[in-house]
Amino acid sequence: MPSESKISLTDIIVALSETEREGLQTDRSADGLSGLSGARTVGLLQRLSRLFTNEPEACYLEIGVFQGLTLTSTSLEAPAMPCYGIDNFATLDPDGTNLNIVKDRLYRFGAANAQLINLDFEQALENLGDHIGEHRVAVYFVDGPHDYRSQLICLTLIQPWLHENAVIVVDDANYPDVRWSTRDFLHAFPDYRLLFDAYTADHPANLSDAAKAEVEAGWLNGIHVLVRDREGALAPMLPPTESFERDLYLNEWLVHRLRLAELAPESLALADATVRRDSKAETAARDRLMAAYTVNQDLFRDRHEDRNLYSAGLPATRFNPSAG
Repeated sequence: MPSESKISLTDIIVALSETEREGLQTDRSADGLSGLSGARTVGLLQRLSRLFTNEPEACYLEIGVFQGLTLTSTSLEAPAMPCYGIDNFATLDPDGTNLNIVKDRLYRFGAANAQLINLDFEQALENLGDHIGEHRVAVYFVDGPHDYRSQLICLTLIQPWLHENAVIVVDDANYPDVRWSTRDFLHAFPDYRLLFDAYTADHPANLSDAAKAEVEAGWLNGIHVLVRDREGALAPMLPPTESFERDLYLNEWLVHRLRLAELAPESLALADATVRRDSKAETAARDRLMAAYTVNQDLFRDRHEDRNLYSAGLPATRFNPSAG
């Protein structure tokens, strides 16, 4: 039976406020620990992990390890607490080097309490008990795939494994997919409240050097902080969303059913170059599109032009076996 948590909402608010003022708890950038997270984001994870370090069942878990900045930084602040990072290093790793970078950093900085779960995030979350045992996730950092479904899956599948006073930190909240998934999660799970959010005017990649340096010292590409609030101490608050963004999800459905759905990114790059009348970019985009088609043409060959359902072979009717 887990002991009653001594962590209060006030403690979490104090950690957030201190992070807003001071940023990093411990700065190891001079020692070569860097990555794609804002300084305040890392600082908050550091402070939250310290907050729960004396609770024996508590652990830290993150989705999306990249090169190990947050996993290493957090585990070093709470050396007595197990810290887990889930990543199969399938994206943002064109050279296939990130796994070794993470292992090297954990070893070099002496983060003995950190453990990699080298799996697809959904597979890992569906069988999380196989990896974290009886621990409960007290600090949960979501920084994996940022499409709507992946975000919502990360927020829902974790539920049985959350500590009673868990804090969920959702990264890259500037993306509409992320904001909408948090919004829908809060509607579906009314025990949770949005305690804090932060946004920037644009993605860091599109900012000037000065503006980029400013957001790197802050929350980088936006943040959501969610807490469980069964007593209703916090007023309901939702991430800001725009109604036109819903059209993006309708467009996704229209794209998914098309014969060449997987080529949507290459097709849009070609369309963009065409409408800009950039002949050089158009030629390059067309070459990339044709190359992607050639590699995957066996996948497309037997599909319809539109309304592909992928339902062939599914049961015509089915009862739950336990229904008698």
